[in-house]
Order: sequence, then structure tokens, then C-alpha cells
Amino acid sequence: MKKAITRGGSDRRIAFVAAFALGLFSAPFVFADPPAVDPCKVVTIAEVEQIVGKLKGAPKSDKEGAAAWCNYEFTNDKNAFEVWVFPADGIDRARKQAKKQTVVKGLGDDAFLTRGMHGLDYVDLFIKKGAVTVKLSLKEAAGDEDKLKKLATTAIQRL
Repeated sequence: MKKAITRGGSDRRIAFVAAFALGLFSAPFVFADPPAVDPCKVVTIAEVEQIVGKLKGAPKSDKEGAAAWCNYEFTNDKNAFEVWVFPADGIDRARKQAKKQTVVKGLGDDAFLTRGMHGLDYVDLFIKKGAVTVKLSLKEAAGDEDKLKKLATTAIQRL
């Protein structure tokens, strides 16, 4: 009987550690109420295909806590693009995690670009407008910053 209690406690510790580790990765963006913005409607399929490349199919969305995202897959398997939507304070939390930031003027209330966040080979453009922070994330490639800024210019009008 004592073994079962110990094992159960061990299972709970493993579950707690896993939940805690997941919380550390996603915590910067999940403390407020979720915004009522559909991440798959921030940019259109036509805009993504014109600026980034041909898609394999319709984008796929999901959400966890206050974060929602839309994932775009491309026919060339080289490009990758995501749109994330967070509460407004998401930009402040992202700024704390970004090692190097470049301020972007003219997009929403606040915006910045960063590369390599969480050790990934993506360039991320965070834009805050009102009660929403949007992150446009594109796999690093030639012209990636210009592509994100073009997409952001139309996206910001939909927020």
C-alpha cells in the first residue's frame, strides 16, 4: 500500500513538473482574458500566398488559455508562418523575453521585431493595438522582415 501512495505521489510530481515546465514556456502570454480576435482572420489566405508563398491548404487554428494561434503550411515545406493573438500585455511579456528588439513605427500602439525567440529560427513581429497583441511569426529567410511588415500593414486594420 505504501508503494502505491509513493508511486501516486511520484506520478503527481511528474505531472506537476511537466505542467510547470509548460507554464514557463507559455506563461508570458496567458494571464489575461483571451481577446475576441480570430487569429486566422488577421490576414487573408490571399495575402499570405501573395507575400509568402503557396499554401498546402487552409490554415489550422488552436488555443490555450488566453493565447490563440493560426498555423499556415506551405507547399515548399521551407516557409512557415503563424499568427498569434494575446491580451494586450502580451507585448510587455514578449519584450522581457526578447534578447534583441527593433522598434517598428507606424503599426498599432506599439510594435517590435525580434529574432530567435525561444531558440527558434523565426523572426517575430509583435504588434499591440488596443486590448490585443498580435504576433506574426515567419521562418527566417531572405526578405522576412519586409514580408512581415507587409502582412502587418493590412492585419492591423482588422484589429
